[in-house]
Amino acid sequence: MRQAVHRITLCLLGALCLASPSLAQDLDDILQAKLRPGWRMENGLHMAALQLDMAPGWKTYWRQPGDSGIPPRFDFSQTEGLQGIEVFYPTPQISWLGRSRNIGYENQVIFPLQISLNGTADMTLTGRVEIGVCRELCIPVTLDLSTQLSAQAPVDALIKAARAAVPKPGTGPITCMFSPAEDGMELKIVLPAPERSFDHAAIELDNPRLWVNTPRLERQEGQLSVTANIMTPTGQPMAIGRDGVTTTLFAPSGAVEYHGCSAA
Repeated sequence: MRQAVHRITLCLLGALCLASPSLAQDLDDILQAKLRPGWRMENGLHMAALQLDMAPGWKTYWRQPGDSGIPPRFDFSQTEGLQGIEVFYPTPQISWLGRSRNIGYENQVIFPLQISLNGTADMTLTGRVEIGVCRELCIPVTLDLSTQLSAQAPVDALIKAARAAVPKPGTGPITCMFSPAEDGMELKIVLPAPERSFDHAAIELDNPRLWVNTPRLERQEGQLSVTANIMTPTGQPMAIGRDGVTTTLFAPSGAVEYHGCSAA
């Protein structure tokens, strides 16, 4: 099934958007996208996936893209009989362009989609996905996709592998402290030093108006601290719920993810 591409613009990173009809015509050489129909699980949920295949040198982004980039946006509200859908993000790769950190995927990524349905019959999954595919420049792309979900389909090994590559839940106590800082606030997260050596972290907040810079990691006295600055719209401190803080720690062997934190 071939996707419809409704909007293509070109943006030089950190510059103004530029029109480029020649590159727009070559989008199929850069990106191929499809919904994998997946299978119906024993608990009644359906596991499908979005698959993106990119040309060599091109990448797309994780839900927190780093210092720049376009996070993916999923909208399946057009689907009839849909109760809810959860998107899973496999552990991404981290790269640097100068002093700018990028978090995303190269070559291929499969985003598993766990779907809650009204009923047990076959259904059609219809949705719109907005992503960015980037090399020296970044192309925002809107994809309109659909596929038939069969209640009798076999397990898809590629989707199963992508689901297993999602960061594992973190365990143990995790605390966080907010304090005033230039242009906003400083957030310091502390947890017991894990056995694995984590070399990167990402912090996400449930308020999309707040921007978090690249966190700093430090081990000392049996603890791991993760510190980052939060830029607020006014440049002044503001209330942030601890339940809405997501902390992901990355190591060469995988990643772990903590949802929420308690007061120190």
